[in-house]
Amino acid sequence: MITGAHLHLLVNHAPIFGCVFALVLLLYSYFAAPDVLRRAAFIVLIVTGIAGLAADKTGEPAEDAIRGYPGVKRAIIHDHEEMAEKAWILAAVLGVASIGALVKWKRSPVPNGVTIAMVVATAFVGGAMVYTGLLGGRIRH
Repeated sequence: MITGAHLHLLVNHAPIFGCVFALVLLLYSYFAAPDVLRRAAFIVLIVTGIAGLAADKTGEPAEDAIRGYPGVKRAIIHDHEEMAEKAWILAAVLGVASIGALVKWKRSPVPNGVTIAMVVATAFVGGAMVYTGLLGGRIRH
């Protein structure tokens, strides 16, 4: 039987890997196929924001599924929950910015300055996602 904890574990890594993959695409876009890779990274960031929302929405059922287990402390879950909310909101903002960039530069190349801003933002959001995952790993490991 699949529990809320199983669903959460299935989706919670997607935003982390999405940020890392988008960051690699953005950085590599300075060396090859700039416009294609930048647009691909923006699409990955949109999906990352959606995956962050999915991870957030499966968090409560995951908490319910493990409540009362030996060694599971509410304070650790709370810290993870608080950081997760911030991280997925940041990912959602980055996803919306990606949509805006795709629309604004629909028929022209994405400028280098925008790409630099997205690299910095993606690294920041990726860091928030990784820290959220670290806090989540402390719940049961």
